[in-house]
Amino acid sequence: MSQNQNDPSSSGDGDGADAGTKAKCVPCESLDPSSLLSLKQAEKKLSILSSSIWKSVIGSDSDDFVSKIHKSFTAKNFQAALDAINAIGVIAEREGHHPDLHLTSFREVEVVIYTHSVGGLTMNDVTLAKMIEDEVQIMYSPKWLRENPDAAASAIGK
Repeated sequence: MSQNQNDPSSSGDGDGADAGTKAKCVPCESLDPSSLLSLKQAEKKLSILSSSIWKSVIGSDSDDFVSKIHKSFTAKNFQAALDAINAIGVIAEREGHHPDLHLTSFREVEVVIYTHSVGGLTMNDVTLAKMIEDEVQIMYSPKWLRENPDAAASAIGK
């Protein structure tokens, strides 16, 4: 990101919404605890995600910061789940920022994002979630998609 992600008074939000710029993850080794988003900052930054299926997890030690964001979904079948995980993996490798990916019951997928090196949510995590939302097309279970219509934008065959 070209602007200082830690400075809310920066000219840009660092959320990829600026015309003509595309947000990128900054190297994690350049981050420290001052990079963590407060609860208020996180709420504002998470508003760039168009899907309400991204959920935030409040820190267990305190309720003044968000420790992680996650998205859970049911894929149409095992192959669709693997395809989604692989597509997320391509973005993670490209950005050098790796979420925790879980596949259970052959088609239940959970994506958990936080900056491991600082133990909480940073702008990198919001940026990565936005990239996943914008770039990954998922073949959801039809029943799950009917129950979660906000996910339609990232569905294959939308």
